Amino acid sequence: MAPVEIAASLQAVRTALDPRAIAVLGASDELTKWGGSMLALLRKFGFRGAVYPVNPRADLVQGMKAWPSVQAIGQPVDVALIAVPQQRTEAAFEDCAAAGVKVILMVTSQFAESGAEGAALQDRLLAIARRAGMRIIGPNCMGYFNSHADMSLLNSQALMRNDRLIKGEVALISQSGALAGAMLARAYDLGVGFSFCVSLGNQADLEVCDFLEHAIDDAHSRVIALYVEGVKDGARFVDLLRRARAAGKPVLIVKAGRTALGQQAVQSHTASLAGEFRAFESQVRHAGAVLVDDFLELVAQAAAWTRLPAPSGPQVAVLSGSGGGGAVASDLVGESGLQAATLSPATVQTLLALMPEAGAHLPFDLGAVPGPSRATPDWLRQVLETMLADPDVGAGLFLMTTMPEMAATAATVVDINRASAKPVAFVNAASSAGAEAGAKLKAEGLVNFANIKEALGYLRNRLAWERYDNEALAPDSRAQTAIKTIVNGFQPGLVSEFDAKRLLAAAGIPVTRGELARSEDEAVQAAAAIGWPVVMKLVSAQISHKSDVGGVVLNVTDAHAVRSHFRALQQAVKNVPGGATFDGCLVQQQARADVEVLIGTHWDPQFGAMLMIGIGGTLVELLKDTALLPASAGPHAIRRAVEGLRLFPLLDGYRGKPRAKLDALVGVAQRFGQLATQLGERLPECEANPVMVAGDSLVVADARAVWRV
Repeated sequence: MAPVEIAASLQAVRTALDPRAIAVLGASDELTKWGGSMLALLRKFGFRGAVYPVNPRADLVQGMKAWPSVQAIGQPVDVALIAVPQQRTEAAFEDCAAAGVKVILMVTSQFAESGAEGAALQDRLLAIARRAGMRIIGPNCMGYFNSHADMSLLNSQALMRNDRLIKGEVALISQSGALAGAMLARAYDLGVGFSFCVSLGNQADLEVCDFLEHAIDDAHSRVIALYVEGVKDGARFVDLLRRARAAGKPVLIVKAGRTALGQQAVQSHTASLAGEFRAFESQVRHAGAVLVDDFLELVAQAAAWTRLPAPSGPQVAVLSGSGGGGAVASDLVGESGLQAATLSPATVQTLLALMPEAGAHLPFDLGAVPGPSRATPDWLRQVLETMLADPDVGAGLFLMTTMPEMAATAATVVDINRASAKPVAFVNAASSAGAEAGAKLKAEGLVNFANIKEALGYLRNRLAWERYDNEALAPDSRAQTAIKTIVNGFQPGLVSEFDAKRLLAAAGIPVTRGELARSEDEAVQAAAAIGWPVVMKLVSAQISHKSDVGGVVLNVTDAHAVRSHFRALQQAVKNVPGGATFDGCLVQQQARADVEVLIGTHWDPQFGAMLMIGIGGTLVELLKDTALLPASAGPHAIRRAVEGLRLFPLLDGYRGKPRAKLDALVGVAQRFGQLATQLGERLPECEANPVMVAGDSLVVADARAVWRV
């Protein structure tokens, strides 16, 4: 999107969130109707601007003068809420256009999400808006609010049931209005507010990126929470995530459409193209954003980000009113990727003044400490302060079970979080019995996590965000020139292994030595020049996976065998269904491997060049042990991805095998990424499998690519 268009969109967002005058089309006295409830909410929260109910069949609506049309108002209108039936929307748009309305909030549904007919109507409405210079939020959405302007146009029972808009520091941008309402209800339960909240529905015009960019610049928004089904401009979205990161504003995202079933639901819901989730996940994590699994957890984590300090390390001190609860929590800490902390001898020695030696360890069981020890004033505060002061403790997790003095315990944890540089995540496992403690936390603004996993998710994500690094790499200009020369001769379609390896070699990637032979004599000469034993491979423009048709012969040791196998490969193409041409035989050196690795790239239509690395060989589809990264990923990110593979021990000296030289493997993967970044969508696929890894040795034994002009 051009800078001028982006600037216009941002101005429209600012106008929508802080309007001076609002017209409500479909205004009604009936609160069960959208035009009735949304008008009531505007008045309920004390919007300070002008409000104009529009209803051609009424003189008064909710005791206010009603107007037959927007044009009849005769005053400037910034925002028009359209809450009329679908068949009346075109006339409503024409009315708003004639009146000079700046932004339309379109809550009516049955447009692009409902099929071709609805999509056509949506396009006609968009054309009217563009002709008049109006911008649209929606359709098929539930509206938005701006707490700092005391303005609500969000039709939610969570707002209908509460007496105020809590002014907060979390910007909530959601493609689902109903989920926005559910998240708003959870926020109220936690005593947390949003700076602004918007549901976007079909994103016919203004979209996620427009409101995300506003949130980055918004002084009231410290944390940004997104519920996303699909993004319209992947490159802009990822760039904004990087900008948010640079601005010190964490972006937390729940993404729907992670599975085939989820993508189908997304398509029917808001007509969004969900795209490939792995590409989305890779790009947003690499840009410094945080992915969260559940929309209610999204609210809790975002709220905690504004109220709790960051962990100083992955070691979590587990404290509980129950020994069993502490044991379960300790297990979950380890499974979450964090570490259950152990107190240092010096900390234990300090704690001995407060309790018997048996209790002065982690996980800490509050209930196991004798009552006389706990009688000291501020005893629990001293215990918590002592444990958090231990340099081997990065954060605390307090699991409150049904126990005496729950409200007082909660108050102590609140005070500790205010004073400490390390967080103590509070989990209320006492349910309704702990309601008084929960109320204390809500009143003091400390997040009351619903369960252990939710609390650990916050600690894990916060620590990862604090430790995020993203290297900026300079391109290899010599390799770029060599690559450009090689691809000048490529024809569209499947690139032969011989040419694919020439391309990789130009990029500085080690490949096995090989010669293309089109006759038996050429094959024998090539084998003798390369040195025995050799590998012989079928070359055919129609065959990608050569081993599936018997097109790969290993350990060929003499000239007689070369001639025999050459004839067999010629015969193999005749057995391919649909036919195939014999374009020659690739004769190459035979490489040895302790581990076979796959490295490849592909072009994602939303997010651009992607890099994949994993355990390779013929079982790659079965193992599915791969990591996906942006092609621009630097060595640290690639190394973390390799070390995160399930079968990484194979590369790390498993059962006495030599350890792979990870720096070399990372360097090769990085060159693949640079190759894909340089060629962009002209190289939709490029894959090396296997990459033969044997200790310090690393070489590409087979490669394929697809070229697009």
